[in-house]
Amino acid sequence: MNTPRRIFQLSAIAPAFLAVLVASPLPAADRMRAGLWEFTMTSRGDSRTFKQCITAEKAGSVNGDTKSARAFAEKEAAGRCKVTDYKVDGAVVTYSILCGTRTIRSTTTYHGDQSEGDLFTKTEGEPETAQHVRARRLGDCP
Repeated sequence: MNTPRRIFQLSAIAPAFLAVLVASPLPAADRMRAGLWEFTMTSRGDSRTFKQCITAEKAGSVNGDTKSARAFAEKEAAGRCKVTDYKVDGAVVTYSILCGTRTIRSTTTYHGDQSEGDLFTKTEGEPETAQHVRARRLGDCP
């Protein structure tokens, strides 16, 4: 059975995927900018917040087209997970990744220096867990 800590450990990689699995026809300024981002993940009433520095390289891949962003995500996931589905509809990005027997599905809406979405994790033989994810750019990386 998954404990909240175990679920968080796996889902801690999810924000990285949220950051790199984005590409849309919007101007780059309307997607993600390089800098320090704060992610808050809420599941079953418990929240966990952490910060991640999004490099110019990652932001550049996010602001590319669908093909280049997916290629970057697949490179980042290589050896750990496989991108199985990827769809962009304006500012809304939906994707699925498979990590062993665990599937992670995400739908995220991007609003310039903020994003919000839902992350669903399903491990074979266990119930699906849901997390709500909010992110915001705090400024430049230290």
